[in-house]
Amino acid sequence: MTRITEYCVTDFDCPTCASHVERALSKTDGVERAEVHYTTGRVEIEFDETAVDADRLERAITNQGYTPRPR
Repeated sequence: MTRITEYCVTDFDCPTCASHVERALSKTDGVERAEVHYTTGRVEIEFDETAVDADRLERAITNQGYTPRPR
């Protein structure tokens, strides 16, 4: 089943930082789409909840050095 979740990440230093998070999320098994908006800190993820859970999505963000907060 597909689900969409959103996070707020406010500690991006530059647009490249946001693209690194987007790339890491996109490479995560079960993620169908990831959009990261540098200016707003909004992270939207569409994923298959039978393949990946929210903890793994959050780890993909924290492994890049950023702090996700649910929106």
